[in-house]
Order: sequence, then structure tokens, then C-alpha cells
Amino acid sequence: MAKKKRKEDEKQEEKYEWTPPDFDEKGFLKKDMKGTKALLIASLLGLILGIIAYLVTGFSPYLGIVVVFGGALMLRFLYPLFKMDFASIEKKTLAGNYVLLIFLALGIWIILLNPPFSDQIPPEVMQQNTYFEHGGTVHLYQGTGTPITAGDLTNITVNVRDNGRIASVQIEVHAAGAAIGTYQDMQSTSTYGRYEYKNTYTASSPSTQYQFTIKVTDGAGHTTTTTGTFLVVPA
Repeated sequence: MAKKKRKEDEKQEEKYEWTPPDFDEKGFLKKDMKGTKALLIASLLGLILGIIAYLVTGFSPYLGIVVVFGGALMLRFLYPLFKMDFASIEKKTLAGNYVLLIFLALGIWIILLNPPFSDQIPPEVMQQNTYFEHGGTVHLYQGTGTPITAGDLTNITVNVRDNGRIASVQIEVHAAGAAIGTYQDMQSTSTYGRYEYKNTYTASSPSTQYQFTIKVTDGAGHTTTTTGTFLVVPA
């Protein structure tokens, strides 16, 4: 009797077939197209906000931030213009679109702030050192404790960098209390971004202090300066 019942159960299992639910292809495509349309609108707004943020950076970079984050709120009012019900958009889709919009706007803004589109950042002086050659040996000038002797070859060096192109590096040197001299070009070395200016100097008793100003100009006309001094004693 048990065997007969087991066989009947097996026959019932063999007859069972799983029937998948009806697939609403039209509804799926409609939902997919709606999500794609919402994404494209958010991307378009992000592109526009990034360009506007770049245009107002000249007034204040903080204004650009206000444009990006404040402008993102316009998305709520932009969807109805494209015949899209804002309330009907899924929350996770909406959240993703907001994130995309903001990061796209920031990315466009940053790209436009840098070459080849523009250069908003002044050049940077990384390091400045003064060397002098005395008795056939090169020394690093470290202040009044290591004065330069009159006639020693003095080498003023500077390391600079810029996000674009360095147009010129110039230096002006004059004795303390004397009139400011003219700027002269520093020479580029084999090391990228390193410039130097070599000269010899005289001194009055007991010593003469020299002051110098280095002016770095990039291709966009932005200028950065750095100053320094060195002491020269009579031979």
C-alpha cells in the first residue's frame, strides 16, 4: 500500500510544471526609457552648472560651489518641463541622478579651470637656495654664519612649478639701502623647473648685505615672487 502511494506521489511530481509569470515587456521598456530620460536630463544640467561655475570663478570660487549645489535643486523643477512626474521617479534613481549631477558639474568645472582651457592657478616656488664657491669648494649659504667672500661666484637657485607653462623666471639683486635694480632672466638648468643666476659681488667693510627678489610668471600671466638675502664680507 505504501509503495502504491509513493508511486502516485512520484507521478504527481512529474506532472508539476512551473509557469513563469507574464512579463510586461511594454511596462519594462517604458520604465527603462523613463530612467534613461531622467539620467540624461540630470547629465545635461550637470554640464551646464559646471560651465556656469567656471564662468563665475573669476568673482569667487565659493560662488562656483553655490552654483553647483544650489543649481542641483533645479532638477526637481526641470523634470516637469520634460513631461516627467518628479514624484513618480524611484528614490534610488533620483538619488543616483543627484550624485551624478553634482560630480559631473564639479568635474567639468575642474577641467575648465586647467590647461588647455584656462589657467587660474599662479606658479609655485618649491625651494630656493643660495650657493657660493670659495677655495674651489661649493658651499650652501646658511645665513650670517656662512658669509660669502667678495669675489666668490654666487649661485642663486630656485625650483618652481606650474599647472601650465612657465613663461619666465627673473631676478633682481641690490645691496641693502641701494636703489632697486633691473630684473634679469635666470637660466634654466637640465633639471626641470630649476633655474639659477650666477654672479660675483663686492663688499664694504665690515660687510654688505644683498637683497634679491625672484619673480616667476606663467603662460597665463600669473606671477609669484619670493625674496631672500645674503651677506658678503671683504676678501
